[in-house]
Amino acid sequence: MKILSWNVRGLGQSQTIGCLRNVLRDVNPTIIFLIETKLQCSRMEKVQKSCGYQFGIDFSSNGRSGGLSLAWKSNCKVTLCSFSAHHINVLFDEDMDGFSCRLTSFYGAPEVENMAASWNSLRQLNDLPDTPWLVLGDFNELLFVLEKYGSRLRNAQQMENFRSTLVDCSLEDVGYRGSWFTWEWGRFQSKNIRERLDRGVANAS
Repeated sequence: MKILSWNVRGLGQSQTIGCLRNVLRDVNPTIIFLIETKLQCSRMEKVQKSCGYQFGIDFSSNGRSGGLSLAWKSNCKVTLCSFSAHHINVLFDEDMDGFSCRLTSFYGAPEVENMAASWNSLRQLNDLPDTPWLVLGDFNELLFVLEKYGSRLRNAQQMENFRSTLVDCSLEDVGYRGSWFTWEWGRFQSKNIRERLDRGVANAS
């Protein structure tokens, strides 16, 4: 089973949708979670179906910001538990492998003043029934200083708040393949900034 999480930063252009289709063709994930779609639900549903995903849960963007989409193929059962502008929380069962877990697709608040609310919502989601739990997405925060290159250092207390939240929820990083950094800004070396904002974390419950 493969799950793809991607902050697409807008799906309003045909070129971006074409890029999405190419990635889905190469990776062939069972479930896809798209962040910052910047689309209304009706438009996002059409994009999903054009990519071969007949089932989905969408949260509309607020103007030209936000928007979440979780879509899956027919060989799995997905039951919605809760959703908001920053998460989609489901129970997931795959028919072929008999694998089941709770899956939370998460988009952490990018504004510093709203981060505490993000971590509190994650703690509240941890209060649901004891099943294996996978949380993935764009957390908009780092765990450690080494997860950033360029510009000024990340605020130490912000990172500690994120680490404490994961400890409280018994969530551990599941690792990665490929590039260590998941976000990049600036073409020139002198202004280049790279950060590891996206990840998957899980517990075994």
